[in-house]
Amino acid sequence: MGHNEQEQTTVPLRAVVYVRISDDPEGSGRGVDRQETDCRAYAAAHGWEVAAVFRENDTSAFKQRTITLLSGERVRRVIRPQFRAMLKHLTDGQSQVMIAYDLDRAVRDPRDLEDLIDAKVLGGFTVRSVTGSLRLDTDSDVAMARVLVAMANKSSADTARRVARAAKQQAIEGTWHGGRVPFGYRAESGVLFIDPVTGPLVAEAMQRVLAGDSLYRIRKDWNERGILTTHGCAWSDRTLKLMLRNPSNKGVREYRPVLPDGTRAKSSKMQVQAAWPAIVDEETWQQVSDVLDARKQARNFHQPGSGAAKRMYPFSGLIRCSECGTAMIHRGNVYQCVPPTPGGCNRSIRSADISKLVEEAVLATFEQITLHPTQRQASGTDLAARVGLTATLEADRERLAQLDDDHYDGLIDKAMWVRQRARIAERIEATRREYTATMPEHTGPSIDVTTVAAEWQGRTPLWQYKATSLIMQAVLVHALPEGMNGATPARRRNESVEAFHLRRAAYRTEVLAHRVELIWRA
Repeated sequence: MGHNEQEQTTVPLRAVVYVRISDDPEGSGRGVDRQETDCRAYAAAHGWEVAAVFRENDTSAFKQRTITLLSGERVRRVIRPQFRAMLKHLTDGQSQVMIAYDLDRAVRDPRDLEDLIDAKVLGGFTVRSVTGSLRLDTDSDVAMARVLVAMANKSSADTARRVARAAKQQAIEGTWHGGRVPFGYRAESGVLFIDPVTGPLVAEAMQRVLAGDSLYRIRKDWNERGILTTHGCAWSDRTLKLMLRNPSNKGVREYRPVLPDGTRAKSSKMQVQAAWPAIVDEETWQQVSDVLDARKQARNFHQPGSGAAKRMYPFSGLIRCSECGTAMIHRGNVYQCVPPTPGGCNRSIRSADISKLVEEAVLATFEQITLHPTQRQASGTDLAARVGLTATLEADRERLAQLDDDHYDGLIDKAMWVRQRARIAERIEATRREYTATMPEHTGPSIDVTTVAAEWQGRTPLWQYKATSLIMQAVLVHALPEGMNGATPARRRNESVEAFHLRRAAYRTEVLAHRVELIWRA
């Protein structure tokens, strides 16, 4: 009787399933689905309970990337987040069995195999595969696994070399290399043809650039018209520029080989006449490239002694970090807080999202203005107040510099340094706001506030900045509240592109509502 009770209380082993496939350009996930089905059947046949499934679809177990470790060392690694998460899950003792469909589905890199072996020693779990090719129970099993992984790694290296040579031959012949079809074209039986819908859009964008239109106005117009990129996303200045500069538009096939460090060459190593038709002639393509180069040079131009470069973003200087008060710098597709001293917050926010939010708020405010605001003259009281506030600012800035020196000299610890620095920075920001409030409302060139909303789209970023400064004092960016994930949500299985974009837009709007605070002038 007692023996039967003991059998009834036996708890089945918990198993994790790991599935992976290298290439899935359509993102259907059918390959990993089949692997998961077989692995679950294998677990059921052995009486194991599947506790978790780690899926890596369209993920290579051979290709390496150059990364920088926390120590600053640059190394070559195969990037597989789900594989690493599975090893941690097993090492922590949350499951007792790992199941993969086959050895080469689990590992193809010797370093990954050694990490799996180490995790097995630490966690004491069992490793199995449906095909029986992966077992790590004995020293013989481990030795055989190492041999098989070395052979699989060599096979992948041979395949990569043959693929690279075939890609070069395709470039020489001017044929399409496959993959994602360039915007403006469609593919039929491996051959590119001009798409009747998107092809004219490419020519339209190039003509607009030559006519003086900015990338900002073109991509805003396209996004409002619902025109999406080949990835099904909204356009940005960067993606629009890359599309315009694509040599495919002029009927040229370029070849940029993969470098030894795993990255693709930034400049073309070969350009030949393509086998597909051109959307625009070579002269037009070159003129557009020259215009884009000239605009970039104008943005980067800095007049010696002027103390300022040409403004390209209307809200730079107004967008500030709420923690340290530093004006956030536009870098790539984000505004980032870059404090002058080490150990700062390095807070960042998507530039497209916050720019759209601020622009909509500014235009809505200007649309409500029907009369010129009363111009406030600087009185003697305001002048005296500014003198006192200036002295307070200078004193606090000296205290801040002294505090940094004390920390670097080891006179105070980091906790006290961070705490005191936050207090002084908050006081500086408050004083700065008081100083701004004593300034006249408008000291720049004449701007008719009743027509700002109507003129906005056709004006330069400098004009937009000056107009915004009339009614807005600052845009404060707060940290993400606890419990809210700042990462962009991933597309769900069987979710349409339209539904995904709506859900992502709603999520970003919610994040902005918690993070962005608009400070208006009185």
